[in-house]
Amino acid sequence: MRARRELDADPGARNPVAVAQAVQATETVEGILDQVLFVNDKNGYSVAVVVIPQEHGDFRRVTVVGNLAGLEVGATIRAVGGFEKHPRFGEQFHVVDFETLRPAGAVAIERYLASEIKGIGPRLARRIAEHFGDTLGEVLDNAPERMREVPGIGAAAARLIATAWRDASGLRELTVFLRGHGLAATHARRIHKFYGKDALDVVKRDPYVLARTIHGIGFRTADAIAEKLGIPRNSIQRARAAVLYILERMSDEGHVYSPFEYLEGQFRTALEMDPDLAHDAVNELAASGEVIAEEADDHIAIYLARLHEAEVNVATRIAELNAGRAMNKDLIDRAVAAAIKSSALDLSPEQKSALRCALASRVTVITGGPGTGKTTLLRSLLVALADVGLKPTLAAPTGRAARRLQEASGRDAKTIHRLLEYDPQSGGFIRGKNFPLRTNYLIIDEASMMDVELASSLLSALMPNCSLLLVGDRDQLPSVGPGSVLKDVIASDFVPVVQLKEVYRQARRSLIVANAHRLNRGEFPQISNDAEGDFFFFERNAAEDVLATIKQLVQQRLIGRFGISDPREIQVLTPMNRGPLGTHTLNRELQALLNPAGREIRSGDRTFREGDRVIQLRNNYDKGVFNGSIGRIAEINSEKARVRVAFEETHAEYDLSELDELALAYAISVHKSQGSQYPAIVMPIHSTHYLMLRRNLLYTAITRAERVCVLVGTKSALQQAVRNQDERLRFSRLAQRLHVD
Repeated sequence: MRARRELDADPGARNPVAVAQAVQATETVEGILDQVLFVNDKNGYSVAVVVIPQEHGDFRRVTVVGNLAGLEVGATIRAVGGFEKHPRFGEQFHVVDFETLRPAGAVAIERYLASEIKGIGPRLARRIAEHFGDTLGEVLDNAPERMREVPGIGAAAARLIATAWRDASGLRELTVFLRGHGLAATHARRIHKFYGKDALDVVKRDPYVLARTIHGIGFRTADAIAEKLGIPRNSIQRARAAVLYILERMSDEGHVYSPFEYLEGQFRTALEMDPDLAHDAVNELAASGEVIAEEADDHIAIYLARLHEAEVNVATRIAELNAGRAMNKDLIDRAVAAAIKSSALDLSPEQKSALRCALASRVTVITGGPGTGKTTLLRSLLVALADVGLKPTLAAPTGRAARRLQEASGRDAKTIHRLLEYDPQSGGFIRGKNFPLRTNYLIIDEASMMDVELASSLLSALMPNCSLLLVGDRDQLPSVGPGSVLKDVIASDFVPVVQLKEVYRQARRSLIVANAHRLNRGEFPQISNDAEGDFFFFERNAAEDVLATIKQLVQQRLIGRFGISDPREIQVLTPMNRGPLGTHTLNRELQALLNPAGREIRSGDRTFREGDRVIQLRNNYDKGVFNGSIGRIAEINSEKARVRVAFEETHAEYDLSELDELALAYAISVHKSQGSQYPAIVMPIHSTHYLMLRRNLLYTAITRAERVCVLVGTKSALQQAVRNQDERLRFSRLAQRLHVD
C-alpha cells in the first residue's frame, strides 16, 4: 500500500490578498500602531489603526489595510500607499509597502511596553516613559539595567524588559526576512518563540528545520526558502530533510514506519530528486540516530527513532507483563462466584469465560461490538477483583471516554494523560519506569484509540506485577496517532483475546445496535424510518439538499424528540474535511445557523465567536488539552486577541498565533469522534465522500449515537460504504514483534 497524502500539501499560504482596485504608492504615513482589527494568518492581510502625531500634540487616527505581516501594537510603521474611500468603512490607507520601525519616541515605546511585555501594564509603562523621557529608546538599547531606577521595578522585571526588547528586534528582522518568502507574521512569532534571538540565524542556516519543528509550515515552504538561499535541489541537506518530512507525514496518517521503496518513489516523483539520495540520506540519518532502518518481511522498514523506540517498548513491556505469575485457580473460582452472585443480570457463558480469562491472565484483551455486554462484564470484574483484595485503576484515551467509563463502572476513571501526570517543565510524563503507577490491575477502555507512543508511555509506567486489561471494539477505526495497537495485539495471538459476540435482548431492540452488527456482516442497514425507532435514513441526491436537511434536523426536527432539548446535544459527523459536505463547509453553515452573532475574533479565513463549539486539533501538553478534545468558547478578549475555551476537564487560553490549534466542531470528522458518544448523531453520506466511504468508518459513526442516528444522502453511497472492507492497513510491526511461532 502507499501513503496517500500529497507531498505538495502545505498549510502555509503564500499568495498575497489582492486589493480590489490598484493603489498608486504616492503617499506616506508614519505613526504608532494603536490597534489590530483583523489579521489573515495565511497571507498577512491586516486591518489596523495607526495614530499619526499632529501639531500641538493632537493625533489623527487612520485605518490602514494591506499585507502588514509582522506588525505589533505600539510599534512605529512607515507605510507607502494611498488613501481610498471605502463605500462601507470610509477612508482607508491601502498599503503597498511598509517598514516596521523600532518605537522611536517615549509615547510609542510606552505603548509597546504596555502591550507586548507580560507583567508591564499601562501604569508601569507610563512611569517608565515619564522617568526616561525621550532617552528611553537609547536606555533600552545600551543600558537596560537602568530600568531599576523606576520605582516598582526590581531586578527580575528589569531583566524581563531587557530580554523582551532585545528579542523584539530579532523578531522584526525575522519577520522582514520571512515576508519575502511568503510566511505571515503568525509563523514569524511562532518561530521566534521556539528559537529565541537566534531564530533568524537558525532559519538561514537550515530552513528545513521549520518543517520539522513549526506547526503549520510544510516542507514546500521550507524548500522555497532554501532555494532562494541557494541550497541545491539535489543536496544531501535537502534529502535528509525530505526523508524526515515524509516519515512525519506518514506518521500523521497513522503509519509507524515507511518502506524504503516508498521513500525512493517519493524522491523520484514528488520531489524530482535522484532516488540514490534517499539511500544516502537514510544512511546519514541512521548514523546520527534520527532514523532506524531494519529488515522487515520483504522490505526495509525506515522508522523515526522515537516511533521505533515506542513500538519496541510496547512489545517488550507486554511480553514482560505477560510472563508474570497468574492468579491461582482457587482465588479465581472464588472471585467468579462472587461476581456471579452480585450481578443483577445473569452472566452468559461467554461473559463468564471472559471474566475468568481477565482474572487468570496477566494481559488480556476483551473486544466486542455494541450491546454485547462489555459494561455488565466490567462491573462484574470489579466485584471479582474486590473479592480477592485488588483495587483496579481505570483509564481511557480521551476525556469523554473516561467519563463514560466512570459512569458505567461507578468508579473513578481518568484519561491516560492525566493518569501519567504530564509535567510541562520536563515535557514528559512524571509517571514512568522510575516512578510507576501504584496499581496492580489496570483497565483501559476504548483501547482502539491508543496509539503506539501513548501505549509505550503507559506500559513503561506499570509495575512488573501489574495486570493489564484492554477493552475495545476491534471493528472501530484505528487511533488518530500512529499505530494500530489493539488490532496488532489481537493479531499477534500472543495474549488471550475474548470476543463477545452475543447481542443482548435489551440491545437488540435498538436499530442503532442491530444495524451496526449488520454492517459488520456486510449487510445493508435496515431502514424503516419508524417514528418510534432510533435509526433513520433520509434520501437526498444533491449535496445542497443534503446540507439543507442537516440544517433542518439540527435546528428544528430533532429538537423536542428523543429527549433532545438543545442543538448542543446533536453532533454532526462527516467522513471528510473538504468538499461540499466536509467539516469546513458544514461548520461554516452551522455556525451561521446556530451562533450567527456575538463577540468574535478572526484567524485567517475563520471566524470564532463566543459560544462556538470547538475542537483541539493536536496535543498541547502545556495547556493540558489533547487532540480531539471538544469545548466551548467561553470568552473572547478582542483587545488582547485572546480566546478562553472551556473543555470538559479544563480551561485553556489561546492567543491569535495559537488559534490554528482550534477548529469549529459543530461538525467533526468521524475519526475525531472516536471514544465519544453523543445523544444524537447526524451524518451526510454522499458520493462526494467516495474516497472515504468504508465499512469501519460508517460503523464507527453509527456506534457514536446514544439515542438516535440519522444518515442523510444517497443509497448508492451507503451501499458503497457497506461493500468496502478496505481498512487502509497501517505500516506497523508490533504484531510481528509479539508473535510467537
